[in-house]
Amino acid sequence: MLLIGFSWNQAKAQVQDQTTPGYDFSAPADSTAADSTVSEDPAAPIDPLLRPYERITLYLDSATNLITYFGVVEQEESGSDSLYIRAKNWAAKNLGKNMKIELDKRNQKITYVGTIPAYAYLSKYTKRSIGNFEFKITFLIKEGRYRYQISNLVHESLKPSEGGKSTRNYFEFYYTSTTRVRENDIILRNADKDILRLIESFKKAMRDPILVDEDDW
Repeated sequence: MLLIGFSWNQAKAQVQDQTTPGYDFSAPADSTAADSTVSEDPAAPIDPLLRPYERITLYLDSATNLITYFGVVEQEESGSDSLYIRAKNWAAKNLGKNMKIELDKRNQKITYVGTIPAYAYLSKYTKRSIGNFEFKITFLIKEGRYRYQISNLVHESLKPSEGGKSTRNYFEFYYTSTTRVRENDIILRNADKDILRLIESFKKAMRDPILVDEDDW
C-alpha cells in the first residue's frame, strides 16, 4: 500500500449500494392489475426474492481508485524498532516464498507484495481452492503506533486442468463489473473474510508479549 494523502486518523468504510442490472425496480406498477394477495401495508415485509441483490460494499480510495484496507494501531509501550522487526518477521511467515520487499529503515516504512491462498467457502466446514490473492501491504511505523494499508488486490485463478494460463483480475473489476455480478461478488466476499483474518494476524504479531512478574505466581 502506498500512503498517498492519508492522515493518521482512523478511516471508515464508505457505503455504496448497487443492484443487479437488467431489472427496472423503478418502473410504476400496473394500475389496472388487481392482486388480492398483495398487502397494501407499507410496513409489510418484502419477499426476499423480490429484493434487488445487494453487493458487498468496500472502501474505494478517492485518490487511487483502488479498493483499500487501512488503519492505525496505537501501542504506546512499543518502540518503533521493535514494531519494525515484528512487521518483517510476520511478513516472512505469512506472505509466501516469492514475496517482494521494499525497506525504508530511515523512515520506518516497509512495503511488501505478497500472496495468500484464495478459497471459495462452500459451507461452514468446506472450502475449495480458487487460486491466490495478491496484494501490496505497507507498514508505516512510529514510536508507539503503526499504520497499515492493503491495496493493489488481484485474484489469480488456478491454471486450467486442460492446460493454458491462469487469469488475473483486479478486485476493482469484480467490484464494478455489470456481468456475472453474483459470481464476482462472492469472490469479493470470500476475499474480504480472508483479508480481515490477515489483518488480525499481523495485529496479533505486532503486539508486545505479556510479561509475567516472576514474583507473581
